[in-house]
Amino acid sequence: MFNKKPRRNFRQRKNESSDEDENEKLSGGDAGKETEKADLPRSNVSPQCDSSDPEQPSVTALQSKDTKHQSKSNALSFLDEKDFKKSRDVSVRSASDSDSSVEDIPPDSDDGSSSTISSSSGSSKPRTVVIPDAKKIHAAKEKRRQARAQQDYISLDSPRTPGSLQEEDPSSGEQDGDNELDDHERRIEFAPKPKTLRERMTEKMGSDSDESFSDSQEEEDQQIWEEQQIGKGVKRHQCFKDLSLYSHKEWQAPRPGRQKKMDIPETLPSVSIDVIKKRIITKLDSLGEVHRAREAELRRMQLDMEMAKSSLESLENHAADEHLRFYRTMNIFSRNLLECLSEKMALVNTVELDMHSLYIDQAEALMSQRREALQEESSRIQKLTYNTDSHSNGDTSGDSNPTWQTLSEEDIGCVPCDWEPTTEQQAELQSKRDDLLKKAKEVFADVQTDFWDVKKILSRFDEWRVSFQDSYSNAYIGLCLPKLLAPLIRHQLIGWNPLQADEDFEALPWYSAVERFCHGQGYEESENMDKTTLPTIIEKTILSKVQGFVELVWDPLSAQQSQTLTTLCKRTQDDYSIFDGEQSKLVKAFVEAVIQRLRSAVDNDVFVPLYPKKFLEDKQSPQFQFQNKQFWSAVKLLGNMALWDGLIPEHILKELMLEKLLSRYLMITVLNESDPKHTIQKCKKIADSFPESWFIEVNTGSSLPQLFNFSKHLLQTAHALFKDNNDSSSTRALLSDVLFVLKNIKAHDSIRTITEKYHCEDLLQTLL
Repeated sequence: MFNKKPRRNFRQRKNESSDEDENEKLSGGDAGKETEKADLPRSNVSPQCDSSDPEQPSVTALQSKDTKHQSKSNALSFLDEKDFKKSRDVSVRSASDSDSSVEDIPPDSDDGSSSTISSSSGSSKPRTVVIPDAKKIHAAKEKRRQARAQQDYISLDSPRTPGSLQEEDPSSGEQDGDNELDDHERRIEFAPKPKTLRERMTEKMGSDSDESFSDSQEEEDQQIWEEQQIGKGVKRHQCFKDLSLYSHKEWQAPRPGRQKKMDIPETLPSVSIDVIKKRIITKLDSLGEVHRAREAELRRMQLDMEMAKSSLESLENHAADEHLRFYRTMNIFSRNLLECLSEKMALVNTVELDMHSLYIDQAEALMSQRREALQEESSRIQKLTYNTDSHSNGDTSGDSNPTWQTLSEEDIGCVPCDWEPTTEQQAELQSKRDDLLKKAKEVFADVQTDFWDVKKILSRFDEWRVSFQDSYSNAYIGLCLPKLLAPLIRHQLIGWNPLQADEDFEALPWYSAVERFCHGQGYEESENMDKTTLPTIIEKTILSKVQGFVELVWDPLSAQQSQTLTTLCKRTQDDYSIFDGEQSKLVKAFVEAVIQRLRSAVDNDVFVPLYPKKFLEDKQSPQFQFQNKQFWSAVKLLGNMALWDGLIPEHILKELMLEKLLSRYLMITVLNESDPKHTIQKCKKIADSFPESWFIEVNTGSSLPQLFNFSKHLLQTAHALFKDNNDSSSTRALLSDVLFVLKNIKAHDSIRTITEKYHCEDLLQTLL
């Protein structure tokens, strides 16, 4: 693409004089001419050629300058400069009168004039100026005025527009050429000049072409413009040849200032066969890549066509109306089910909360009664112990409980029974429970069976799963069912108490329906997409309800409640594996609730008092019996805590059982026991409470670090049995019990010490 040559107008000192001054100077005769020749300054008159009109030839004014051998003593007359300009203008105009082809050339200068000036100024030949007489000049001037008066068109290069203030009398054009100011008198325009009509037309045509023409049209316009520019250059060259008639000199053809040169090499580079072959191979490789891309695209299109055909065939072979009818029916059923459950959810929550409040009130009442009885008994024994007269030798038979005096040896080592509600309390609880269950049945009394029966609801989804398995899987129904069925399952679990052994959630109707939906209907366990539905329900619904009972109802000192609760959790673990691996948030929350409840029981419900030894030696004293009862209550809690082995972390369970309960309460009582028989009996019961899983990996050496003091006390008890070299059968029986306890806790070092010192290997053989 070629760049268009910009139009540049060079500022030029213009003549300013009136017609009267010219006539006066011309009347001076030959003397005036000679004076003007003598005072003529060196100046150039630029030839003029309008590049904006390619069909009108450009005309150049004659150029005059002094010869190089002119005398330097002649001073330049700046006062007569205007007179010289006027005379020069007259000469130029007379030359224009002689040729009608250059008569109407506008006085504006163009790039061609500048080129002519540069070429003429570079010439070393002297130029002479031919000045016509006054009559010719006056005739040429009048002819030019008449030509201007006859002009009835608007110049494309004029910034004036029709109707503007500049458009005045046509005769004003005659005066503009003669009355123009010099450069030093002219006002400098700092703002951009208004665009000429030609420029506005060019701009309009350019904007229209950008919007409407395509790329090919732009290239065609560019080619036309280039041809016009070349034509301008040729005509301009012809213009300079015509001017040579008036100057009698050979003028150099002007060259555009910014026209891009096209370097055309004189000779073309030689082309070898290898170069041609290389280019052909490169082109062939490129075409090969395009061909391969087209083939790949063709294969993709063929594959798409095959898939479209198969889809079309599948759509034609299936009844679309049947599908649409089923989906509409299922959509309506799902919306109605959600609206029903949303409305009934508030009633279910109310009845469930009332039932939980009933159990919570009963548990708090029993716990309050037990703690009050314990506090009263402890206060009374404390008074008996420290307010007794010294002469009475601690005889408290008058204030003692008759049941303590008749306590047998067998009862000394018995674990106390659970604190149970009275018959009246149990009857009242059962009455309120029946009322709430009757109220729960009325929740869905006004609802159709299809919207509250779990079995019928699941049958709808089973039909979806069988008929349209892909859409059923894409809808993730298996993940939605636990949340959808939760209100109905909670409604059936309102009367269920996880702390009572005679109640089982698997006996409820919802469980059989869900189990049949997940594992029945002929589906294989590995291929069933709903195999995680039942474990998710157990985790999110059942375990959450059990957690509420653990936090608010469960009594860790109750053996019956602890056994029922741990049995339920272990069965859930065996059947659904909710405690294995990475536990969910719900499982972690449940385990944390159990740990906090056990910790609270150790801190608040365990109390083993210490009394003077003289009261503890009497096995029938109230002090001994009260301490003995509290000791076995702590041992009972130790056994209840051991039931949670495998459900809560082992290190936390060891901390609660060994570091808190055993070391803080039980070992102090065992160390203060004076009777070796009772000591061995208590240690044996304590050891039986430890989980067997703790000692599986302990094969040799000592037992657990937390049981070091416990095994050491057993070893000291064995030494006390043989202190007086008593080798009776009763002593050997007690020693056999000591070895049995040490064997259970894997205290091999203590066993080895006893057998080597007292030579009782036979007793050890009986334990194997």
